[in-house]
Amino acid sequence: MSNLPAATLDRAETSTGRPFTAPDLYETDIQRLTYLLEELRCLMGRVYEGSTSITPFEPITWTVHGLRRRTVVCDPMRLGERRDICVVGFFGERTFGPDTASLEMADTAVVLEFRDYPGILAYSSMELADRNWANLVLHTAPEDREAWRGGATHARAVAELAPIHYRTVRIHNGSLPVGLLGGRAITIERTKYWDYTVPDVWHAVREW
Repeated sequence: MSNLPAATLDRAETSTGRPFTAPDLYETDIQRLTYLLEELRCLMGRVYEGSTSITPFEPITWTVHGLRRRTVVCDPMRLGERRDICVVGFFGERTFGPDTASLEMADTAVVLEFRDYPGILAYSSMELADRNWANLVLHTAPEDREAWRGGATHARAVAELAPIHYRTVRIHNGSLPVGLLGGRAITIERTKYWDYTVPDVWHAVREW
């Protein structure tokens, strides 16, 4: 996303003039990711007990208080395994310009591309009250995330569309001990930040 080296933020630091890097946002982000995780746990609990059926890679959509939700389960069997899995949490501040169709098309293409990356287990997203979105991806290992990020569709979205359609982006990387059904909480290990409002995209990393 940037050719400049990433800045380093300590646990209590907010980058000057960049409120989206405030450490206080960490707890809010975790709450939203946990909400998405619990929805997925409820869904898959019903699937495993046989009261609900799903089709892998087929988006499930619904609304809550007029706000959109979406879940894509890629691998129901491995999603139910009792093993540590990796977590990605995405929070972006949209520009809400006149051309949103290209971003929506890219988002759809990225979801369809999950078929090409067997390490991706599930993807959940929810629309927030400010019309931005929270996204949660569960996958098996760090290399799965890197392979997906390097795919043509995702790479194009990051390089070409993100600087146009987002002011800021915050991405959390972490893990979920014992898997989806283990009842454990998400652990965030690292947060990456991007600021697209400056000519040379600003990028930073915080280790938790």
